[in-house]
Amino acid sequence: MDWIKLLCYLTLFLVSATTCTMDTLDKIEDLKNKTFGHNYPRHGLLLLHWLANHISISHSDEILLHFNPARQDYGFHYYQSNNAANRTLPHLDDSSDRTYYSLGSLGLLAVRTKLPPYVTQDYYNAFNDPKRDLDRIVLRVHRTNPSRADKVYITQSLDYDPEETFEIGSKLLSQIKILSTPLNLIETLESHVAGTKTSNDPRLFLSKDDLLYHLKHSDQYLQTIFKDPGLRWLLILAGYDINNRYHLHRKTWFCSADKPIQHDQISRDYDTLCEGPNTLKIEVMSTENGYARIMWSGLPKNILKMNTTIVLFSSDTSSDLERFTEIISQPSGSYDTYLALNHGIQPRLVAYNFISEYGFIGLRYLVIWRGPQFDETNRVIPTEITGYNASLQLYTTDGYACARIYIRKSFTDWKNEFANSWVSFYSDHQDLDHMYKHYQWVTKFTEADHTEDYLIYEYKSSMSIGPGVQARFMFSRYTAYPRILNRWSSPTEKARTVSWESANN
Repeated sequence: MDWIKLLCYLTLFLVSATTCTMDTLDKIEDLKNKTFGHNYPRHGLLLLHWLANHISISHSDEILLHFNPARQDYGFHYYQSNNAANRTLPHLDDSSDRTYYSLGSLGLLAVRTKLPPYVTQDYYNAFNDPKRDLDRIVLRVHRTNPSRADKVYITQSLDYDPEETFEIGSKLLSQIKILSTPLNLIETLESHVAGTKTSNDPRLFLSKDDLLYHLKHSDQYLQTIFKDPGLRWLLILAGYDINNRYHLHRKTWFCSADKPIQHDQISRDYDTLCEGPNTLKIEVMSTENGYARIMWSGLPKNILKMNTTIVLFSSDTSSDLERFTEIISQPSGSYDTYLALNHGIQPRLVAYNFISEYGFIGLRYLVIWRGPQFDETNRVIPTEITGYNASLQLYTTDGYACARIYIRKSFTDWKNEFANSWVSFYSDHQDLDHMYKHYQWVTKFTEADHTEDYLIYEYKSSMSIGPGVQARFMFSRYTAYPRILNRWSSPTEKARTVSWESANN
């Protein structure tokens, strides 16, 4: 029986070693030869770029997050390391002062709508490809302060394969952040001549020939696919399959067989989307009255010559046309609809033809490109309520201005503390506190949902959402109507949201 015990101990040791031991990637070069996000339509490297530009790194290499994953900012979700399917990462029991949160499950509407279009565009436009939703990033954060992380992991969703799971060092994240700094080509070439490299910028470690090759070839091929130069550099340095991605890009936009010709950077009048410096942009924004506004730019000549239009669908899977507009040979423009703004509306660029079958005239269309789905919050995270474990968020449903309050579960006395506080809505951020259009007492908000750490309460006003609209949290300890209270007791503004559509997302 001793050999059976020995076998059990050995098995336990091997399982523990598998879940706790993994390679750490400390520089962008280490990402090469990994499958994580390296081929269309995988999005892992895009997620890494996003994360690196939403953090700061302390002198002690601790990662300071510019968001709160426990509040599900940007679609983060609690990750159960004690789940049998999630044994890839080191186990954390309930007594641990650390916990895990994951990001990247684009199959969830609440995740993909919160991330920028460059992360999700390949997901939407590789509709039937099973690889479009494989990659994940996992953060290990402090339970009491989830905006501080000490570990970052990359993995893939299918059983969290330990062979595809790696720890990401803070130095690698620092290198990715550096890539967002414009490259001074003259200084870079001079540093090569002098043999001095005083920066951690990975571009400085390229040979002169490789540097010029990437600038003339790789970066040129990516510039109409990904607008951000820093992102393009990451893809180049990490070994992303640029040639295949560019081949698919040419096929999507019906580009000519000739090599792309660089047009004047000032001009936007180019023949195909494989030329020039511009990326395509199709999105849904808001009119002054809470209806959907279709916005587009960067449409090339060959697409404008086709019978093209932009159509709104109620979701990314819907086939029912809600609203559409004629582009009328305009490479950029906008069109106001009378479709109320709601979460998940998706614009699609389609080519259409009228056909006649069996005596009936019908419309047949081909989807050329799927734009990002509309996010009810405009991808803006909640604003902290000063002095409290709570936050305020502006969002819309049915085209109306709405407010959401997140209450940390440890804040048990919030109803008494906020008994005389309210949320007010304004048409402009310059409006004085008493110039609100609508308000509601905090204690009259309706409980909507909860996370592991937060209770969520919501309120829908009768005010239309529109550019400039803002919500503010007004705090008072006195019982009175807001207008009287503003006059006699001067309530304190504890939070104001970002004005609607003013943020650069």
